[in-house]
Amino acid sequence: MYVLEHALLNLGRNKGRNILLGVIIFAIITASVITLAISNTTEAVISETRYTFERMVRVAPRQIIYGEESVTLEQFHYFAESEYLVGADIRENPMSMSGIEAIYFLKQPEMLYDFEAELRNKGLPDNYSVVTENATFKNAIGHLENLQNITFTFLIIVLVLGAFIMVLLSVISIRERKYEIGVLRAMGMKKKTVALGLWIEILTITCICFALGMGAGAMLSQPISNMILAGQTDSINVDVSVSILTAIQILGVSILLASIAGIVSISRITKCEPVKILMERN
Repeated sequence: MYVLEHALLNLGRNKGRNILLGVIIFAIITASVITLAISNTTEAVISETRYTFERMVRVAPRQIIYGEESVTLEQFHYFAESEYLVGADIRENPMSMSGIEAIYFLKQPEMLYDFEAELRNKGLPDNYSVVTENATFKNAIGHLENLQNITFTFLIIVLVLGAFIMVLLSVISIRERKYEIGVLRAMGMKKKTVALGLWIEILTITCICFALGMGAGAMLSQPISNMILAGQTDSINVDVSVSILTAIQILGVSILLASIAGIVSISRITKCEPVKILMERN
């Protein structure tokens, strides 16, 4: 209990340094919330889009060769009578190779080969292909993949730079508090107890910044996503939301950063001998 009380009192005694550390942690957490929220939401949209297009099957001739059998509109509708489908979109299209555009919607993507076998048994000629809309899918998610790559790269930069800054601040903090640590050690406080107190201090700051950073990140995620996508040629929008998964990931990142700073503090404390510290001060 004494360690906890002492740590909380120190937060007020060292306001300037703690405010600076808090600003850094707040900025790291806010940036992490934004990048992870955009990345996780984008990944969900990509997965959903992939699932949708993997269920869309286009039946069309590979090429039109004079004399080869072609499929009529009635046959395409006959093909739609299948237990593997949930629907079909069949229409006349003068722009298509055969003059008919036929897209079938599978119940599950893995039913593709069974559906094709059924079509062959129903009379689908060999010169007709049965394929999913992979090309359309790649075009649809191109901008989303770019957005995901940008946010992931930015997240790595933020975490590496943030960890470096926090380590640097921890080293400076221990140097400034060497006399305080020496007094505590001279009073009989063990090294691990002193280290625990310092860790509680930074963990408390991190928890406060976590709450503030989650709120700020949630508000800024959507505008920043819109800003990044605004320069794309095709109009696209992603409804960004901060999920439970994102919150858990951010909490893990926050604890990791606090622990890194705590480990640095502990390593510095082990080099602080109380007698030597007090003699240097005198």
